[in-house]
Amino acid sequence: AVVSTQSGHYGRVLEDNMKAEYDACYWGWNERDKRDEMKEKNPWFLIARNSEQQIVAFAHFKFDFDEEIAVLYCYEVQVTEDMRGKGVGKFLMQILELIGAKSEMQKIMITVFKHNPRAVHFFQDILKYADDETSPKFMDPMDEKEYCYEIMSKALKVKKASGS
Repeated sequence: AVVSTQSGHYGRVLEDNMKAEYDACYWGWNERDKRDEMKEKNPWFLIARNSEQQIVAFAHFKFDFDEEIAVLYCYEVQVTEDMRGKGVGKFLMQILELIGAKSEMQKIMITVFKHNPRAVHFFQDILKYADDETSPKFMDPMDEKEYCYEIMSKALKVKKASGS
């Protein structure tokens, strides 16, 4: 399985990119929890490699239901520092959007740390994601400052097969 043979490298990329972001949140970084999350039921990975076959980016996602709506939930999209700003993350997300649409998911969702302006800019301004109605700011507006993240989403254009 991809997870068991590659999870060590995913974990290194993830920790390099996200440890400080998690530590800035009330729950902090927990390597074992992240490793376990990446092995939970039915994980999918989209992997980008360089010419030396090293992983330079990956997306970890699942097909799921959110409030009874079929969604593709992107748990992670991670790009190594040397590959940032080159369109790799955008390309991975575009592929996930295509996979979601072809799989008849109604939307794609992702969790974004509010204190990560680069990620917020990437998803809101570049990819045109918006705060999802299930985001803490809407679900618990009186305690919005208690949450260090927002849930963002984008509706997917699902094309029905002709004749159906």
